[in-house]
Amino acid sequence: MKIENKYDVIVVGGGIAGVSAAVRAGKEKAKALLIEHYGFVGGMSTAGMVSPFMKHQVNGDTLVKGIFQDIENEMRKRNGMIDNGFYANTFRTAAYHLLSEANCSILFNSEIIKVNRIDNRIKSLTVLVENQQIDIEADVFIDTTGDAQILYLGDFPWVKGDESTGKLQALTLFFRMGNIDIQKATDYVKNHKDDFFKWMTYDFDFTKIISIAGYFSNVKKAIEEGRLNPDVEYIFFTTLPESGEGSFNTSNILGMDASTSESLTQAEMIGRNQVYQVVQILQNEIPGFENSYLLETAVQVGVRETRRAVGDYIVTGNDIKNGSKFDDAIARGCYGIDIHGQKDESSRMEDLEEGQYYEIPLRSLIVKDADNLLVAGRCISSTREGHSALRIMPTSAATGEACGALAALASKNSSIVREINPQEVREIVKHNITV
Repeated sequence: MKIENKYDVIVVGGGIAGVSAAVRAGKEKAKALLIEHYGFVGGMSTAGMVSPFMKHQVNGDTLVKGIFQDIENEMRKRNGMIDNGFYANTFRTAAYHLLSEANCSILFNSEIIKVNRIDNRIKSLTVLVENQQIDIEADVFIDTTGDAQILYLGDFPWVKGDESTGKLQALTLFFRMGNIDIQKATDYVKNHKDDFFKWMTYDFDFTKIISIAGYFSNVKKAIEEGRLNPDVEYIFFTTLPESGEGSFNTSNILGMDASTSESLTQAEMIGRNQVYQVVQILQNEIPGFENSYLLETAVQVGVRETRRAVGDYIVTGNDIKNGSKFDDAIARGCYGIDIHGQKDESSRMEDLEEGQYYEIPLRSLIVKDADNLLVAGRCISSTREGHSALRIMPTSAATGEACGALAALASKNSSIVREINPQEVREIVKHNITV
């Protein structure tokens, strides 16, 4: 694939938001380029091995459809998805298929090292490719890096962390285990309900995702005996499509700022040590895990929060809790505030009332003081509370798709992004906003 010097739309960051943005831009006949620093797409879905997709349905209505649903359908065709759980490798191939169908160009193993701007408009990005620096121009740029890298390098407005303390959410290194005796494991859980979270249900259906979270007594004992990092609070896993496999969201890495290489390096080492400790506990103490084994750990530690854009609108925690609606809504969500606390900070999980959902305005995707820069996914314009609800993968896909639609329209009309009529974008993504 020959990389050209000029595109209609450039998307930086190949996670689910970036894939959705690029595919939608391509479907709208824009010449789109997706730049990704790994050799594969998926972001936290693949490199972070994050599964399953979190809540995005209200009263039987699926809030996020479009490109997100296309990804799900492609994964099911490949037998790599059950209920809302999936395999990282299946996600990659499904995403590749959609990007190819939309005629998107892809540039892997590449890093942006400079943003070349004239006043409020980005002219080009300088990209490091195999020890060569190349400048690539576009009409519109979309930052789906998760860390707001374009904003950071281009000196556009961003914020980071809690508004009062500056703290960032905890990190987690996902891992996958095989040969679990799920029947034996669930039988044990049913007989020891006090050792697990109260939100758990016990009518286990083996044809769907099973979620198990707790083992508090085992964790407490291991910490007291010095066999487990004291930051680990519980063991949490969900089942995967293949019988006997589980995806573990258990490690708890505190005190880090994942926007810096130093913290990320520490987090990787801490996380892998925690995984080793947890696996030992499972194999030696937990019924159902006697013959289990570690299949893999994620390529990178899972990051929940770093930089957030300052946009034309900032989505707040109150917008989430009150189910705010907007005239320029381009997506909906129903996942509540979910903050994994740092040291000396309590974790928070605040579910919405049954049947409630909120809308996400187009203005939160438009970067303040920028004529041709959009954001989607984890770096959406929001407060920390708002961000904690919006950061999940289904919502990231929806905001990415809206960015792709807006970028294609702006490129076609040679317009500043905020001058495009929001109703034109809403028409393209109506599947994500229609009840």
